[in-house]
Amino acid sequence: MKQRLARLRSILDSLGLGYMLVTKIENVRYLSGFGGSSAVGLVTPTDSILFTDGRYKKQAPAQASGWEIRVYTRSVFREIAGALPAGERFGFEVTCSFDFHKKLSVEVDQGRLEPLDSIVEGLRATKDAEEIELIRAALGCAGAGFEAIRTMVTAGSSERNIAAELNYRMTLAGADGPAFDTIVSSGPNSALPHAPLTDRPLSEGDLVVVDFGAKRDGYLSDTTRTFLLPGADARAREAFEVVSGALEEVLGSLKPGAKASDVDALANEYIAKAGFAEHLSHSLGHGVGLEIHEKPTLSTISTDVLEPGMVFTIEPGVYIEGLGGVRIEELVLMTQRGPEVLSADIRV
Repeated sequence: MKQRLARLRSILDSLGLGYMLVTKIENVRYLSGFGGSSAVGLVTPTDSILFTDGRYKKQAPAQASGWEIRVYTRSVFREIAGALPAGERFGFEVTCSFDFHKKLSVEVDQGRLEPLDSIVEGLRATKDAEEIELIRAALGCAGAGFEAIRTMVTAGSSERNIAAELNYRMTLAGADGPAFDTIVSSGPNSALPHAPLTDRPLSEGDLVVVDFGAKRDGYLSDTTRTFLLPGADARAREAFEVVSGALEEVLGSLKPGAKASDVDALANEYIAKAGFAEHLSHSLGHGVGLEIHEKPTLSTISTDVLEPGMVFTIEPGVYIEGLGGVRIEELVLMTQRGPEVLSADIRV
């Protein structure tokens, strides 16, 4: 945590700021270790203060080692104002709510507030060794859950039952819960990239997309597998082969320093050349950590560069209305030597 705070202070110093309010709860956790649901952090040139409520008066000191804990009973905004030197400018996260900003402005002159965008998120894009191990642990829970339900993905099982069993099995394996709403979509439903769960029973010949992840100690995993049930037609099999080929093409090209936009373009070109351009629906991938979608972003408009320590998904997909969809998603760690596919052991 000390190194994370040091990196943040270095950035603030370059911006001419000594103080920053951290309101996004994932960023609070990243900097302090506090895992509760309500807190505001104040980073100063020499100290760090965590403001939270009475529910966490025991938990906060235990988790946020090295932080001064201030439990407020009335207005957190007055507490924050009281901790700031008179006239001092300070940064605040633009992701805070309008209501938070409005109430803070009552206690602090707006001229002292400096909006900051994606400062801590930028730090979070590169994971340290501890974070990588936590992501591996979350992925282990997800993989164990998936292994337990693979035989359920067969004609007659329902989407809802498979998802419920997968969530249960991930929790039994040690997960704190699913990382997001588990997706099990079959047949024509799978043509929707983020299809809602239904009671539809799987049928012979279906494409079945299972998108799942686990949460463990705040960190998340994300993986997708597509099943081709017996009797799938030629078009479905072709779509599966094209997506598999695009995935292999991208993984073979990944290296430190690659532009995320170039990686996305490579997958799109591969799929387009195979005749499936009109069936592309989303960008290639996203970072995973304390949030299921964070930096880096792998899209045509991304300015991100893939660096060692980044953990992100590679998830090409095609979606054919009336037939179904195919998505295969791997969770990847970029290392100095190239990509490590963390989810490689999760097999259909």
